[in-house]
Amino acid sequence: MLRFALHLADRPLVAPGQRVEMGQPIIQHFRDQEAIEVPTSAAIVGMRPGDVLDNVPVPQPGRRGRKAVAATYRTRVCEHGRDGITRLVAGSGDVTVDAPATGIIEAVTPSRVDMRAEGLAIDAQVGWGRPSSGRIVIAVDGPDAEIQTSSIDVTASGAILVVGARVDTEAMSRARAIGVAAVISGGVASRDLRRLVSSVARQQAALRAAAPFGLLALGGYGRVPIPQHQWDLLVAAEGRSAGILADSRTLIIDGDPAPLLGAASRPAGTVRVVSGEHRDHEGHLVGLSGPRRWPGGTYAPGGFVELLGEDGTPERHCVPLTALERLG
Repeated sequence: MLRFALHLADRPLVAPGQRVEMGQPIIQHFRDQEAIEVPTSAAIVGMRPGDVLDNVPVPQPGRRGRKAVAATYRTRVCEHGRDGITRLVAGSGDVTVDAPATGIIEAVTPSRVDMRAEGLAIDAQVGWGRPSSGRIVIAVDGPDAEIQTSSIDVTASGAILVVGARVDTEAMSRARAIGVAAVISGGVASRDLRRLVSSVARQQAALRAAAPFGLLALGGYGRVPIPQHQWDLLVAAEGRSAGILADSRTLIIDGDPAPLLGAASRPAGTVRVVSGEHRDHEGHLVGLSGPRRWPGGTYAPGGFVELLGEDGTPERHCVPLTALERLG
């Protein structure tokens, strides 16, 4: 289930029960929104909260002593006050939000649009940006590799790039400039993410429209290799259409999920270490150790996991069960 937040002045372009396709406009979003008050009149007193009211004249002060001018706004009704004042929310600088996946609209409320999407969803740890969609393109050789900025060219326009363990500000700026729909990485530095947010804010302040762009970090902050089972799934999905919803940190891959799940499947008993010394290693859980004391003075149950050493021989390690993710 995908949920798209609605601000007060936003307008849904879909209705419950409607089927939408990937890339179809579903919400008219306004970058700038403000509350205004107008006298309640016979023309608007019958309108309900949430109804749309266009071409509302709003006086604006003139610059450098000039006379005030009246601009027209697209508004939605908030309330009819007992004081004879109707309060509206006006929006300007409209931006269309497109569906990142194919699905059915389940509900449309004043605060959100719910859509039941089709396909396979992958959850990420960090998400930023607007909903976007495109074809999946693997831009690096392995889950622990890092993309070179110079390797991002116009052939990636409209694509969702898988860029490896980390993506920096320069690579994200170049990707946005050539029209990449989204970037998927293992991790991202919080510093680089703040710079990206500042860059987008400056662009909006200059009233320049930008194409939708999003970012998903599957492993979190910092330099984090893409988990191997997710990497196998993304490699199998290369060339497929997909979409991201950054608000819920979700990647949705279109089409039959069976081949993708088969590529990412693991034998029974396979686990992945998600934190600690052996982070991102896969192995087999061969036994339980019971509660024991771990570094830092905490007590928690542990398990014995067989991991492959640097020379390829199996090594047995005791790992807290809370640091294990079951894969098979």
